[in-house]
Amino acid sequence: MIDFDTFINEISKIEQKEDGSYIIIKNNMPYHIPDNDEYRLEYETVKKYISENNIDISLHTPQEHNIIDNNKEEYIRAKRNIMLNEADIILMKYQEQTALGLIKESNEYYTALLQYKQNLRDITKQIDFPENVIFPVMPEYI
Repeated sequence: MIDFDTFINEISKIEQKEDGSYIIIKNNMPYHIPDNDEYRLEYETVKKYISENNIDISLHTPQEHNIIDNNKEEYIRAKRNIMLNEADIILMKYQEQTALGLIKESNEYYTALLQYKQNLRDITKQIDFPENVIFPVMPEYI
C-alpha cells in the first residue's frame, strides 16, 4: 500500500500528457505514471491529489534532447573516451587470457592494441580536428 502523504510530499511538479498519463517530478527525478493496471495506485493517488487540492495541471510538452552536443570537440572527445574504455577492457581480457594460457600470446596484437589506444589519444592532433576526424580501427586478434 502506498502512503498517500509521503508519496505526494515528494512530488514537486505534475504535468499531464495528451494520453491522460502523468509526468511527475519526485525527489528531483522525472517519472511517467501511465493510466494502466501496473501503475493504478500511483495514478489514482496523483489524480486524487489533483482533485482534492483543485490543482491546475499543465500539458506536458516533451523536451527534445540533442544526443550529439553542438560542441563537436566535446562530442569527439566523449566518443574517443568511450572507445578508449572499450580498448582497455579488451586489453585486460587479452592479458588475462594469455596469462591463463587460453589464447596464444601475440606481441604483434598487443603492440597493435597499444598503438590503437595511442592513435585514439592523438585524435585531437589531427589536422582537421574537430571538423573532420578519422577514428582508428581496433585491431582484431588473429
